[in-house]
Amino acid sequence: MIDKFLAVFHILNLQIVLLAVLLFFIGYVLAPTAYYKKIKWLTAYPFFIIHLMDKYFKKEWPALVIFIVILSLNSFSLFLNLLSGWLIVLPFILIIYTGLNIGVVMYHTLEGRFYYASLLNPVALLELPAAWISIAMAIQFSMNRISGLEIFANISFNQYIVYFFYTIIPLLILSAVIETILIMVARKHESETD
Repeated sequence: MIDKFLAVFHILNLQIVLLAVLLFFIGYVLAPTAYYKKIKWLTAYPFFIIHLMDKYFKKEWPALVIFIVILSLNSFSLFLNLLSGWLIVLPFILIIYTGLNIGVVMYHTLEGRFYYASLLNPVALLELPAAWISIAMAIQFSMNRISGLEIFANISFNQYIVYFFYTIIPLLILSAVIETILIMVARKHESETD
């Protein structure tokens, strides 16, 4: 099973993965500016997510429901990242926008404190590599389609989907478990201080 989890790292081009990381951080660095200048077309989606989190995650949802919602939202988002590989420029835009979205949510939630250090939390340490890998797969697939050659790996889109389920989904399951536990602990702490 571990071989299947690691198999994606044998076919992904390291420069493409590093490009995905760089583009993510471009979005993350731009997020505080978009937040302060209230640039609506850049901040509308992250504020929609903030509103949903405030409205629904403070309710007394059971842990299993929270876990399923988190896993479903993250899986859907990263699967869209992978699908973006069918369009030439979209993966590059999506990863910058992902960094910006996460940055706006983090900046708002933490009120600007520990903005970069917040990426070292256990949930981010699992979700961010999953996002980078999904975009790297999309970019690699897209570049192979543009060139007409299999310049990076002789991989069909269906094989990328297999890699998605063997590598991305386990990372998202583990991160959803940790995030659910953290939400439940925070909820318990809030109820004890009320």
